[in-house]
Amino acid sequence: MLVVGLLGGSAAAFAVTERLKLERSPVLGTQIGKFVSPVSGRRVPISFRLRKSDSLSLAIVDSRDRVVRALISSHHVRAGRKNYRWDGRDDAGKPVPDGTYRPRIHLAGEHRTILLPNPILVDTKVPHISLTRTSLKVVSPDGDTVHDYLTVFFHTSEPARAVLYANGRKVVKLKSFNAQSLKWGKGNGMPTKPGVYRLRLRAYDEAGNLGPRTRVFTVQIRYIELGRHVIRTRAGGKIAVQVSTDARFYYWRIGPRGGRVRNRRLSIAAGAPGRYQLVVSERGHKARALVVVSP
Repeated sequence: MLVVGLLGGSAAAFAVTERLKLERSPVLGTQIGKFVSPVSGRRVPISFRLRKSDSLSLAIVDSRDRVVRALISSHHVRAGRKNYRWDGRDDAGKPVPDGTYRPRIHLAGEHRTILLPNPILVDTKVPHISLTRTSLKVVSPDGDTVHDYLTVFFHTSEPARAVLYANGRKVVKLKSFNAQSLKWGKGNGMPTKPGVYRLRLRAYDEAGNLGPRTRVFTVQIRYIELGRHVIRTRAGGKIAVQVSTDARFYYWRIGPRGGRVRNRRLSIAAGAPGRYQLVVSERGHKARALVVVSP
């Protein structure tokens, strides 16, 4: 009889276990963010679906299954998608220690407590980014495919999105957390005004922690420039001036005369005595100089 009883008990336990295996979970379609930082202000999403209405409560537990935040007190909810958020803080509003946490659901009607398998990492450590090098010192975003973009190479202390600032204004923000370079050009925030721009990098990680800015580094935006603003020469001589541009060719004009050249040193006849304006241009960008021709 003892043997029969034991066999009967084992069979019943096996039947219950098999029934639980075949029974569909009351919670499905979980979508939970992986990272949160209580100091960044960002909240991690916690989303799931209930198969049927029930009295639900939601808590956040640590790695030792201790409740750190009673996120939702028990109340009746209908079946369907449920969306909640957690800011990485405990019931007293204080940041929880860095580590791994999980959402735990209790369904009173089902008499079931379900620990969701999706871990949430609380991370308050800020990322650091450092400049490695830049591709150019002078950029000419005129659309001729020559030196149109600046490439900035960097290194981050952890997976993080890089942000580039120019003269204090955010101009590029990467989507990737694993990139090691970014491009800045006319199509993504590069200004058209020539000049020297002060650049800095910054990074923020997947938890939303924003790191410190790097030291300043500079880049010059230049289309076409003349080596001198005032050029003095004598009648019958030459007007000679250095032209700085990466265009394949450019145009010059002085009074009624003009032409197209490729040489980076412009040399033309001075002409009659007088004061003239020399204009050089490429793709709509211009530079000017005063030419004084003495007798």
